[in-house]
Amino acid sequence: MKSQYIKLLKKQISKLEEETFDLEAWKTSAITVLERIFGENDPRAKQIDNLKIDYSSWALRDSSSKYKPVETAKLKGREVLNTAIDEIEIFGAPENHAAEVLGGDFVKKMQNMSDSERKKHFEGMKKGELVDLLMKLTS
Repeated sequence: MKSQYIKLLKKQISKLEEETFDLEAWKTSAITVLERIFGENDPRAKQIDNLKIDYSSWALRDSSSKYKPVETAKLKGREVLNTAIDEIEIFGAPENHAAEVLGGDFVKKMQNMSDSERKKHFEGMKKGELVDLLMKLTS
């Protein structure tokens, strides 16, 4: 799972270099990826959402300025995603995603059970219930 998350994030980074780059479209897909990996309330998604191309900056009025609004937004976006990759590489894939998908109560209940109790619980489930559970975890 860890390598798949990193692959998704790297793909988002590569989109920053496309000739037809559109910040708003990129933000939408980057936020979707971050929320899938880290959950809906991830601060990185909010940072991406707050990216904008600011053409009203005083830097644009200064003829000697090297301020490039589009490049600045791309740089910030790239940094946010690279930091997410670093976090996954160092700490591993986030575990809280399962809690969000399945509901915190279910996950807490499972964490409070011993291995043998969890095994007994899952062995008692019907095949269809197990399939539904796995589908939720992988969506």
